[in-house]
Amino acid sequence: MSTSLMEQSVKPRDGRITLHICTSVPDTKSDNHEDALLFVNTEITQEQNAEWCHVWRWNGQVGHHAAHCVCCTGQGSLSAFLLARAQESVLGRCAPYQSVWIICCKNEAERVQNRLKKEGFLNSFYKFVG
Repeated sequence: MSTSLMEQSVKPRDGRITLHICTSVPDTKSDNHEDALLFVNTEITQEQNAEWCHVWRWNGQVGHHAAHCVCCTGQGSLSAFLLARAQESVLGRCAPYQSVWIICCKNEAERVQNRLKKEGFLNSFYKFVG
């Protein structure tokens, strides 16, 4: 086996979707890939919809307990929503995207980030920035 093949197998390319968790819509988008917006328990204005690959809205309870807790997981959870969107993209059922900007209220942003980071399976599809 050549050295270059060994190096490739040791350092695989990370194809996960990037997650940004913030309290407002970013002013500028990256020009080199498609971005999506996900509003968590917040309202969407017409200006915020413009020129994004996808704009989603999720309303629900952000879990407080461990990632395996029955009351915090299930079909209505935020992690299930994100997994479904990733699956749609992988299967070619929607326009591909490489980054999601999750927009939360100031009092929920840290809780959303902590909760999503605990989701092991979600981390197979998404990586956190910041």
